[in-house]
Amino acid sequence: MTAGAQTGLGARSISAFLWGGGGAFLRLFMQMAAQIVLARLLGPEQYGLFAISVIVMSFSAFFSDIGMAYGLIQRKTLDDSHVRFVFGWQLVLGIAVAGILVMLAEPLADFFREPRLQAILLALAPLAFVQAVGAVSLNLLKRELDFKSLQIAQTIAYFFGYVCLGIPLALTGAGVWALVAAWGVQSLVSLVLTYRATRHPLRPQLRHPDARSMGHFGGTVLLTNITNWLIGNVDRTIVARTLDSASVGLYANAYNLVNTPSHTMLGFMQPVLYSACAKVQDDPQRIRKAYLLLMAGIGLAVMPVFFAMSAVADTLILALYGQRWAQAAEVLRPIALAMPVALLWGITTPVLWNTGRATLEFKMQLPLAGLWLIGAWIAAQVSLAALAWTVLGLFVLRTLLFTQLAIRQIALGWGDCARALRGGVVLSACVALAGWGADRALAPLLSDYPARLAAVIAACALAATFALRLLPRLLTADLAHLLQPGLARLPRPAARAMSWLLAPQLEAARGS
Repeated sequence: MTAGAQTGLGARSISAFLWGGGGAFLRLFMQMAAQIVLARLLGPEQYGLFAISVIVMSFSAFFSDIGMAYGLIQRKTLDDSHVRFVFGWQLVLGIAVAGILVMLAEPLADFFREPRLQAILLALAPLAFVQAVGAVSLNLLKRELDFKSLQIAQTIAYFFGYVCLGIPLALTGAGVWALVAAWGVQSLVSLVLTYRATRHPLRPQLRHPDARSMGHFGGTVLLTNITNWLIGNVDRTIVARTLDSASVGLYANAYNLVNTPSHTMLGFMQPVLYSACAKVQDDPQRIRKAYLLLMAGIGLAVMPVFFAMSAVADTLILALYGQRWAQAAEVLRPIALAMPVALLWGITTPVLWNTGRATLEFKMQLPLAGLWLIGAWIAAQVSLAALAWTVLGLFVLRTLLFTQLAIRQIALGWGDCARALRGGVVLSACVALAGWGADRALAPLLSDYPARLAAVIAACALAATFALRLLPRLLTADLAHLLQPGLARLPRPAARAMSWLLAPQLEAARGS
């Protein structure tokens, strides 16, 4: 790869990351606000009923896209015949999965001991076809690092689905059907807008000279995704199978409160890293640098937020959702700690897939899925809190194993990872301790939970400011060098504020 091409790829990757991050956080803000309003309006039982249907639909989504559409990102060369071949099989799979969901709606309702689930699954079954058809456009945008179009489409779709339709329906007493209708509209709008951005050929093709290689890659992705689903959803499945809908709602809402931002961040970090690494597969030095940069970024920008959420879980739940959701705090406390760990695991996948180790990832996931099932089942018999703490331990174990596998492929050591995360760990400890202390001090003085939460957030922000100003070298040198040109792109007031905040870090980086 020429120097000019490398520069162009780097600029496109940074632009994709900024658009992915900016768009994702705009959508995240809207999504979190809508979820809070809907949770308050619907309560744990109705929310839990919808959460059970999400478990089923998220599993069926893997069969609506067996991995060939995702493989469009990975291919070095791509023409219309590849797109038509993948689109043809997406049509077939979408129809098949939708039909299977219709046939299994009643048995699945019996399995979860929830008769109301049957009607919901029958209503949601067509979305399996919508998701299958939309996977082609979605992954073509990711391949081109066109996160601007992707984020605009997904933000508009969520706005129409949940804000314009879901909340008004919930206000009229529609219950769980408000969420069902919102999901359907969001999926349809997203399909239309992502296709409009790609305009890929719509004439299906079911044969292709590269069918074997594309099918092999797709099968590997499918098996890996299924094991990931088992690991990520077995706890909620067990809760849904053994407890009532209200308990499912409590567990799912606490989980979603932290998993939604985590999943959103992983949704733009993973494709950016994957697509960029796919273009520099023969340059391990650049892959190492990108991996450590993301690791440092997670430590500094993500970890402090989740640590603080864990430290003030009770106040956070009561301020956002109200007294009906108070028991969700015992789930939130450990699950919030698990999210940065999950993100660190998530960035190992692009590294493994671009170094030819995708099959090994799947093989390692299988025993972990079994361990996850056994551990979650035993813990669920004790309490929701015991289940949440067990899930945290399993996340830590999985991340350690896959980080070891990834860094071995790109010739990194644990010392490199420790240096990348060191600043984030220090900053997280400062912020979480400040939040916990402020929450405890204000408890007897402020009975209004939203006001107390606002004061705690201010204390956390102040602690982060002091840490960044007084403790140089929290940022790694590579991260500081990457941020410097980025600050110049911000609006002038924001650029001045960020330059003042990060001045000791940038000065330390220049001196290293």
